[in-house]
Amino acid sequence: MNVKEYISSGIVESYVLGLTSPEEQAEFENMCRQYPEILQARIDFELALERQAIQNAVEPPSSLKQKVIQAISPAEAKIVPIITGSIATVKTNWLKLVAAACAVLLAGSLYWNISQYNRNRKLQETYRDLVRDYDSAALRLTEIEDEIAMIALNPNVKMAAMKGMEPSPASFATVYWDTTSKDVYLVVNNLPKPASDKQYQLWALLDGKPIDVGMIDNDVFVGQKKLLLRMKNVSGAQAFAITLEKKGGNPTPEGPMFTLGNL
Repeated sequence: MNVKEYISSGIVESYVLGLTSPEEQAEFENMCRQYPEILQARIDFELALERQAIQNAVEPPSSLKQKVIQAISPAEAKIVPIITGSIATVKTNWLKLVAAACAVLLAGSLYWNISQYNRNRKLQETYRDLVRDYDSAALRLTEIEDEIAMIALNPNVKMAAMKGMEPSPASFATVYWDTTSKDVYLVVNNLPKPASDKQYQLWALLDGKPIDVGMIDNDVFVGQKKLLLRMKNVSGAQAFAITLEKKGGNPTPEGPMFTLGNL
């Protein structure tokens, strides 16, 4: 068996992404036990995905910390000076003092309860917002996984597993090309975030000639907003590649090639 050809077939990426059939999954796991090179390729790809996830993690806004501190910190107590007159002229009515003290305690207790209620309400609202955002992201991820599975199971679809080139060996992306409808779908598995004046461009290669298949929006690299991208249709292709071009792209490739994969 040619181990290198087996690894370059895209089976490693398909297994890790959950796109293999039960038979292919069992076969791949058996190959991992037999061939250390295949197991290492699987580990390398999983680590690459993990690094990409960490790099693209979205930090909360800096103002959030201050808002949380303000929400849970009790208000500063105000010190009210008590001005007394001459001790000889002051007649203390202890009943009035007790009543005043009770009123102060009651007011303080009421203020504390209101503060606690407002703090708890703000924390609950923040928690609900976080849960809603997480649920929305999880739902979108599930939908994307279902879309990828449906595309991959189409017998008319060919897959190109694009490996990283010299500028970024850990880079990886997957193209699904429907040979009937000519639709092209791209999964950005692992690409470094480009500079603000740069943009990735997808190319189809036919007889060595590049065909523009569209630009990859830089918003993709902010918290992985989109994992499955619909690109331009292409009527013929033998391979696919991604280059880093100026923002807006070029009619022909000019920048460095980051990934390349044959169908």
